[in-house]
Amino acid sequence: GRRMSNRVILSNSLVSSGANVIREAVQDAHMNGALIVAAAGNEHSSSPSYPAGYPEVISVSATDSSDNLASFSNYGSTMELAAPGVSIYSTYLSGDYTYMSGTSMACPHVSGVAALVWSRFPSYTNQQVRFLLQNTADDLGEAGWDQYYGYGRLNACRAMEGIQPHDIRLAIDGIPPLIFTGDTVRINSTIQNIGSNAESNVNVEFKVNDILTTTRSIAIIQVGATTKI
Repeated sequence: GRRMSNRVILSNSLVSSGANVIREAVQDAHMNGALIVAAAGNEHSSSPSYPAGYPEVISVSATDSSDNLASFSNYGSTMELAAPGVSIYSTYLSGDYTYMSGTSMACPHVSGVAALVWSRFPSYTNQQVRFLLQNTADDLGEAGWDQYYGYGRLNACRAMEGIQPHDIRLAIDGIPPLIFTGDTVRINSTIQNIGSNAESNVNVEFKVNDILTTTRSIAIIQVGATTKI
């Protein structure tokens, strides 16, 4: 198909059946540089809805004013970001204004912030904008990604600060609340490069009471890449 102009954002406050024509359209748009955002759905279900469920699409769940997941919001393995979606005041039919709730209200928040980011950083690719929104969101629920909030609730201010040249994130999983003498504990950690440059010779040190116990080295980690150790 014809290549799109730069910085196209498709905001989808809709849910479809996942027909092949929708799938093909999403793949083509993403391949040609568009950033695609979609409402997760309002059935309080973990089953994916479409186009939000496609891997090329930012799936958006809805939160209330207390940063809790909205009672109606879908959730699950395809969630990527959360955004306000309860009692949102906006334009309505016949020139009116009204309050409405739904993931359809949450989706445009993400699309709007993406547009702000792209206007400030026009050289970013669609993937860089998507990556930035993920890594500047306010983490809610379980630490790191989870099925209710994805990477967290959208944060416009942090997103507008942009990608840092060198930025490595470390997330540690599965540390028990109590460890007794003689216990054997396995600690899993995830290293992610959220900067704009590939990083080489990354050394990860694990210390207990400021005593170095082990070191792991990562030869190279590309932009956006994740490594588990």
